[in-house]
Amino acid sequence: MRKWSTYFLTIGLTVFFSYSLTIKYLPNLIYETFHHRIKKNQNVNDNELKLYNLPTDLSREVVMPNPDFLYVISFYDLKNGPLNLTGKMPDSTYWSLSFYKSNTINWFVKNDLDFNNTNLNIVLTEKNNEIKLKEFDIIKSPNKKGFMIIRILIEKKDKKSIEYYKSVQKSISLKKLYN
Repeated sequence: MRKWSTYFLTIGLTVFFSYSLTIKYLPNLIYETFHHRIKKNQNVNDNELKLYNLPTDLSREVVMPNPDFLYVISFYDLKNGPLNLTGKMPDSTYWSLSFYKSNTINWFVKNDLDFNNTNLNIVLTEKNNEIKLKEFDIIKSPNKKGFMIIRILIEKKDKKSIEYYKSVQKSISLKKLYN
């Protein structure tokens, strides 16, 4: 009986610790690897936007990119205060804004139908920050660090449409709220 108890205890502890390590540490490792790779290979620092062209079959900057979307990404860090995300978004196509924790969990998603207008004017702040500004949409991050991605759908691939959506993409900015 003692042999079986030791056996089941060993298996139970192994399963518990394997599960705990996988849930707690593996997502953070994935995020840090992705963060390091983007920062090193594409020269993008925290709180800076990276604008991507339409993906091709050879594109690998964004994981499994959809060839119908323009992407804007940023790793954010709120240690120096809130950030202001602004831009003029298109009114005739789908677009979305997503935020992820540093453990890769998606905590916020909004698309074009969820916003009242096409003017993107968001303040990203920490959850415990009691900031109140009437002219901004306030988004409270559960973590100081994370990842943001904006997707803009391009339905027509003609030159004029692509140029228009690239100008929309270029209008997006991310900066500290208070300088």
